[in-house]
Amino acid sequence: MIELKHRTSAGEFLKTMILAERGLTQKWLAEKIGCAERKISEICNNKRGLSPQFALELERVFGISAEFWVTMQAKWELQVAREKAA
Repeated sequence: MIELKHRTSAGEFLKTMILAERGLTQKWLAEKIGCAERKISEICNNKRGLSPQFALELERVFGISAEFWVTMQAKWELQVAREKAA
């Protein structure tokens, strides 16, 4: 079985591959979704997990499936748990 040494959290992916690559700000996303900018910042900086409800909002805004977002988040959380257990 192939194991990745480092997974990217959904928040990191959102921050670097979606917002930064498209020249969008966290403030823009917060306004588009209708939430506090702090929430976006916390998700992007791994201080808050990405919920299924938030994944649905990202799907609506970016057209990237909610399943993609929650799967990425779950795999990252599992990696973190394994590292802590080791």
